[in-house]
Amino acid sequence: MQVRPVGTGFAVSSAFEDGSGDRITFYIADDIDGVRLEDDGDYLANLIARDIPITEGTRGQLLDSILDQGRAFWDRETFEIKTPSFEESELADRAIRFLSSLIRVRDLELVTREVVRSTFREDVISAITSRFKSSVIVSDNGVIANDFAEFPADLVVRPTTPNSTKAAGIYLVNSGDKLNEALLAHQEAQIEGRDDLAVIAMIEEPDMKVISRKRFQRAQNRSLPMPIFRGDEDAAMSLIARKLHLTQRVA
Repeated sequence: MQVRPVGTGFAVSSAFEDGSGDRITFYIADDIDGVRLEDDGDYLANLIARDIPITEGTRGQLLDSILDQGRAFWDRETFEIKTPSFEESELADRAIRFLSSLIRVRDLELVTREVVRSTFREDVISAITSRFKSSVIVSDNGVIANDFAEFPADLVVRPTTPNSTKAAGIYLVNSGDKLNEALLAHQEAQIEGRDDLAVIAMIEEPDMKVISRKRFQRAQNRSLPMPIFRGDEDAAMSLIARKLHLTQRVA
């Protein structure tokens, strides 16, 4: 490591490089109760500028978990990763922990859309089975009906009520392309007058950064059901209940 004095304390340039080849650097800042460690805030700010979500969802959970293990946190206003104040005698151990967190945080960029989608899928399935118990059957990557094979859904939910023929195809939307798939299936069901099936576009995040406003408006104006899952899971499940005429909450 290379250490050099700066206005607020010391800058520490580690031997580890980020994806651009620059050394990962952090700062030891003087504080009224001792010292604290912090980065310059550029990394997290850059992720947000590139529309990589870090405030919620899978990446948000990973970020908070990584920083907790390093006894650090990130400032929502400055985007700096920092530690609370601590005694200078703890500096060696805390610096290693902090650097480890800065290195591991770089893995947030490697959390691919497929991993996020997998987690989203698992959370939706868990919410459905918790809410409806044995009153529904959930199929993974299925078709709503035999003549809708060209519109495969991420999840198909069927009531177990005797003589029930209603089914819901749920498209897990975390991209514009997936929203388009759901809209095509929905429009086909409307054209065919299919009362035996419902198409639901389950949107993951309320900020919808991965969906253009124009695509969302187009789907909304064509009456595509689009519940938003994160932060309002119970209401999203209630929409499924209404579409499948499951009026009773299962205890």
